[in-house]
Amino acid sequence: MATIHDVAQLAGVSIKTVSRVVNREGSIRPETMEKVRRAIELLGYEPHHGARLMRSAKSGLIGFITGLFSDAEVATPRAGLSDLHILRGAQLASRAAGKTLLAGDMGGGPDTVEALLRTFAAHRVEGVIYTAPFHQQVLLPRPKDTPLVLVNCFDLARTPAVVPDDALGQARVVDHLVAQGHRRIGYVGIDENMVAGRLRKAGFLDSCARHGLAAQHCPVRIGSKMLARDPFEPLSAALDDIVRLPERPTALCVGNDVMALHAIRLLEALGLRVPQDMALMGFDNDELVCEAVRPRLSTVVLPYFEMGRLGVERLLELIAGQPAPADAWLRVAGDVVVRDSTPGPGPTPGPDPSPAARRHPSPETAP
Repeated sequence: MATIHDVAQLAGVSIKTVSRVVNREGSIRPETMEKVRRAIELLGYEPHHGARLMRSAKSGLIGFITGLFSDAEVATPRAGLSDLHILRGAQLASRAAGKTLLAGDMGGGPDTVEALLRTFAAHRVEGVIYTAPFHQQVLLPRPKDTPLVLVNCFDLARTPAVVPDDALGQARVVDHLVAQGHRRIGYVGIDENMVAGRLRKAGFLDSCARHGLAAQHCPVRIGSKMLARDPFEPLSAALDDIVRLPERPTALCVGNDVMALHAIRLLEALGLRVPQDMALMGFDNDELVCEAVRPRLSTVVLPYFEMGRLGVERLLELIAGQPAPADAWLRVAGDVVVRDSTPGPGPTPGPDPSPAARRHPSPETAP
C-alpha cells in the first residue's frame, strides 16, 4: 500500500506539500498540485481518514436529516420521492468535495431531530443539511457551532435555505402556452394553505398579466384540499366550472402531475379530449406519471436534484468560513418539459410571447 512518503518521492515534493494538497490547505502552485495529484493517482494512495481527523479536526462528514425512510413506510408509494432526489443531488456534490454524507431519518418528530443533532455532534460533522418532503416553513432546533442549510423548506430565523421557485416555474408554464398561441389559459391549483399553492397561483396571474391576457380569459380555481381524505375531491367541480365558461380556455395549467392525471380522466367524462380540445400542463415532472399517462404529460420540473446539489455547495461555503449570503433563500426554478399534451390551439398563431419569465417576488412574508 502506497504511503504519503511514496507520493512525495514520486512527485518530487515534501511530505508537508502532499499533506497540504490532500487536505486542501493553503495556497499551492497549480503545477505542484497537478504533480501531487498525478502521483496519488498513479500510486493509488488513499489518505488515512483517522489520521486526517486527528490532525485537522475535520471529519469530512456532512449530516443529512431526511424523512425519506419513515415517510416511505407509512405513506403512499409516492412518498419520499422529493427527499430521494434531493439526497442524490447532495450525494453528488458531497462526493465531488471529498465529503461523506451521514444520513439520519427524522420520522420520530422534533425529539428525533434533536437526537440526530447530538449524534452528528458526536461524529464531529462539519455541517448539517435538513430536508423537507414539500416546500414548507419549519421550526427546528439549531445545531450548536455547526453550519446548517435547509433544503425544500425555510424558517423565520433566515437560516440559509435552498427552495423551489414555484412562482417562476408556473410562469414558465404560461410562457410556453402563450408561445404556442394560447390566449385563454385556465388554472386549477393546489391548496393555497400550502406555500407552493400560493406561489404558483401568484406566478400564473403575474405571467398572464405580463402577456396581456384578459383576466376573464384566465380563470383560477382550486382543485385540491391538503388535509382531506380525498385531496382531489374539489377537482371535479373546479373542472366542470371552467369547462362551462362562455369562452372556455384552450389550455389548462394543473397544480401537479398527479392532479393532471385525474384531470385528463375527468375532462374525458365531460366530453373533452386532451390535447385536441384542451391542452394540459402539470407541475413536478414526475416521470412515473408523465410518461405513463396518455397523452404523455407536458410539465415543468421541480428541481429537487439541483436543490440537493446547491444545498451542499452552500453548506461547504459556510464550512469554509464564508459569510452567509445577504439573501438567505436561494430559489431554484425548473425548466419546462414538452411532451404530447400541449400542441397549439389551432392554425391561427397568437401574438409574439412577451420576454422570458423573470424572477418573481414571493407573495408570502417568507421566503
